[in-house]
Amino acid sequence: MELRHLRYFIAVATDLHFGRAAAKLDMAQPPLSQQIRKLEDELGAKLLHRTKRRVQLTNPGRTFLDEARAIVARADEAVAKIRRTGRGETGRVSVGWQAWSDWTDLPRRLGRFGAQNPEVHLEIHNLSVGDQIAALHSGRIDIGFLLRPFGSEKVQPLDTGALKTKIVLRHPLVAVLPRTHELSALKQIPFRRLADAPYISFKRESAPVFYDSVVSLYNRHGLSFKVRHEADHPSTVLGLVTAGLGITLLPLGAQHLSSGVVFRAVSPRPPTVDIALGWRAENESPLLAKFIKLMRE
Repeated sequence: MELRHLRYFIAVATDLHFGRAAAKLDMAQPPLSQQIRKLEDELGAKLLHRTKRRVQLTNPGRTFLDEARAIVARADEAVAKIRRTGRGETGRVSVGWQAWSDWTDLPRRLGRFGAQNPEVHLEIHNLSVGDQIAALHSGRIDIGFLLRPFGSEKVQPLDTGALKTKIVLRHPLVAVLPRTHELSALKQIPFRRLADAPYISFKRESAPVFYDSVVSLYNRHGLSFKVRHEADHPSTVLGLVTAGLGITLLPLGAQHLSSGVVFRAVSPRPPTVDIALGWRAENESPLLAKFIKLMRE
């Protein structure tokens, strides 16, 4: 039994007329009658009662009509879904993410992608940069947001040719202070003035590249890195700064997250916070290409 046989039967059973059904199917009537008889022979049941004047469904025919319609509808739905998937309109994208990325413009971009692609399911995995790279190679995730060490031209060593990367975001690194902090009155803060301020840090195990980059930045300026408090979530870091317990360095994109702090430029100007998309070079999914395009915009 083939799907076309079900369509033949549905056409005849709907019109209860072989001539009209054949015309709708764009075929001659005799071959249509032959195909219906073959279907009945295969099923071992008479589906249609034929006379010279009319065609009627038998009891088995009524039952089979419901089943045939359901099967054909499911097949049509599957074909339509595959075609939408081929056009990148539906499917699943598995994304590597880090909590500190909440401080950037990336959540807004993800929201825009979701709004434009309501049939696409985003599966978010919170992973460090190293774990994202491993997950990309293993196929656990389709794409990752990879932080480059501040001032570096590379994310970190990648297998040559196995992964592709594209920078999608560059945010200035700025000082974040309580509104009541003495340095908040300055429009631009000399980096050395941060030396004595207690620092609110994102935990290293949560974002080792970000943490190590901040430590390296302090060292380059000959300053000691005095961590007073640590937190593993962006909102907690900002909450501690708002409470006046210290200062922190964040991408400028975090300025929309809290009204209880001030963001100030630092001099000399520190390197930008650069984030690259990373994906397997062999992954040519139209849906992934659409995701990359929107993230780069």
